[in-house]
Amino acid sequence: MSALRPSSSSTPSSRAQDHGEPEVIQFVNCRLLRDGKLVKGDLWINTKNGTIGSSKRAPDAVRDLQGCIIAPGFIDCQINGAIGFNFSTIPDDISDYPKQLTKVNKWLVQTGVTSYLPTLTSQHSEAYHKAIPFLTPTPRPSPDRGASVLGAHLEGPFLNPHKCGVHDRSVLRTAQSYQDLDTVYNLSRAPPHSVKMVTLAPEVLLQEGPEIISTLTGDGIIVSLGHTAASYEKAREALAAGARMVTHFFNAMPPFGHRESELSIANIIIPAGNEEAPSYGIIADGVHNHKSAVMLAHSVHPEGLILVTDAMHVLGLGDGTYPWRNGTEKSSVVKSRGRVMAPKMDEEKRERMVLAGSAVTLLECVNNFLGYIDTTSVGFEGDEGENERIVSALMAVTERPARLLGLEGSIGTLEDGTDGDIVVLERVTGGGGGGWC
Repeated sequence: MSALRPSSSSTPSSRAQDHGEPEVIQFVNCRLLRDGKLVKGDLWINTKNGTIGSSKRAPDAVRDLQGCIIAPGFIDCQINGAIGFNFSTIPDDISDYPKQLTKVNKWLVQTGVTSYLPTLTSQHSEAYHKAIPFLTPTPRPSPDRGASVLGAHLEGPFLNPHKCGVHDRSVLRTAQSYQDLDTVYNLSRAPPHSVKMVTLAPEVLLQEGPEIISTLTGDGIIVSLGHTAASYEKAREALAAGARMVTHFFNAMPPFGHRESELSIANIIIPAGNEEAPSYGIIADGVHNHKSAVMLAHSVHPEGLILVTDAMHVLGLGDGTYPWRNGTEKSSVVKSRGRVMAPKMDEEKRERMVLAGSAVTLLECVNNFLGYIDTTSVGFEGDEGENERIVSALMAVTERPARLLGLEGSIGTLEDGTDGDIVVLERVTGGGGGGWC
């Protein structure tokens, strides 16, 4: 079994820009993730303009990576916080919000994540109105600013209360028209492009559901279906209106159905005729999904699989109990041995502990997914099979999310002219695993 870890011959991830570096750097003796393959070649980065591209002159510096892999910087489409800061928690002094966000950005880039969607869970409208303006996409930042924010992912409050998981049921909403979403999120007054994705349950759009979805997509907002009990037909209707993603697949949704009367939203990742199947997020933390379920989804629609963390603010912290504001509730989360749990009143008013996101990094998800392929797949033998496994895992955190977000021209690939966000990785073998420690 193999895993990936940051190379000792280079920093874990790099934002190429003029910051005391040579202007043109040539990386040699490396394998590049390009065009769905690992290919031997050199990579040139211009640190002055922060882009990838060949140079017509000799490089200012040459770095031998000794066979390591260069991949585009990782993209996380669903992360709730890290190192003690939850993006949905509004501090008493609002000026602390951007300061905490910058700390998270600096920490995330050390884990290989160079861009991400800060995710806001179900809240009252005031929380969205205050947080969203800080989540406007950042232009290519200086290296010391860390990972780039790509815009907010709003997960709620338009969710099915019977599939809401840990979300505070008291703040969930239904919608009669697009105006209801605008009122909650303040979309018409939010800074341009500050909202990149919205997770909703199509069945709670009581009227004008397709129109609401098409309006969102027309404004450049990706609609993802999640926390839903939608039927197969209702989910297909949402896809036809423009929805393109399913949030944390298998979780907070009905299972696959094998009879016509039992078909559910889970079945929509199976390509149907000429209809394009949606992308879908997978939390490969070893808790949310069994490896066989992940590989089942992968076998059905491999090009749609996108690895996400759904990490909570306990990411990067030790085991323990940490405060958390869940909607209207002052609550807490317990991190213990890789699992994050929180108390929740069920529909019978009984308190129980439920899953509350994860505490996993995106590279750990990549390595877990590599392990799933190693132990469950057939036809991935030998060195060629090893390369295919690595490519499949890395594409799920680079090119596929970039394509979903419409940003493949700037991030997610190593093509000339794209941002010089890279991750340098080396392979380790044996039972020790790998990851960013």
